[in-house]
Amino acid sequence: ACHNCQGEFDALEATWCSCLVTERTLVCPHCLQCFCKAPAAYKSRFWSSAPKGLWDRKFKEHNEDFHPPANPDPDVVSRPLVLVVDDERDIQRVATRVIQSLGYGLVLAHNGEEGLELARRYRPELVLTDALMPRMDGREMARRIKEGGAGAAGAPKVVVMTALYTNVKYRAEGFKVYKVDDYVAKPLTFEDLRAILQKYLG
Repeated sequence: ACHNCQGEFDALEATWCSCLVTERTLVCPHCLQCFCKAPAAYKSRFWSSAPKGLWDRKFKEHNEDFHPPANPDPDVVSRPLVLVVDDERDIQRVATRVIQSLGYGLVLAHNGEEGLELARRYRPELVLTDALMPRMDGREMARRIKEGGAGAAGAPKVVVMTALYTNVKYRAEGFKVYKVDDYVAKPLTFEDLRAILQKYLG
């Protein structure tokens, strides 16, 4: 049964959600809600009783081939340009599909150091970055980007994706110290991403 509306549904026929998370979940056909944010105990019970056919779907979905597009030459990128900085392959996969389908240019980086270098090279209008990454975290990268003014019209807008979205102190520090423009909560949905793109790029 759905953790949200308690409605019964056939998980073998349900669709995967569009959340930008490592392990996507199914969408209830009654309330149209996924269970990415459901309690861990619910997820554990759900998968412990899931039939083999559903596990097969899960493995197929998780192992779906994704080949990140090669970053284009800076002189021929489409604009407005979005730089996505995240070390999770699933985030890259979904962000790529959403951003390109909405007609924006896209450049991908896998950590903060690479993101900083690409921001200086490509001068994007928007940077969408994970908070926690190896080598340099998203907020420190944001601070350095802002200091360098790496953008088509000065420094780009920087939006940080984080599970600490509700932590008031964390957000306030990001705005004041690291010059972050906005935060968006993880798990990130298609609607969340589209809203951020439209807010800053139109």
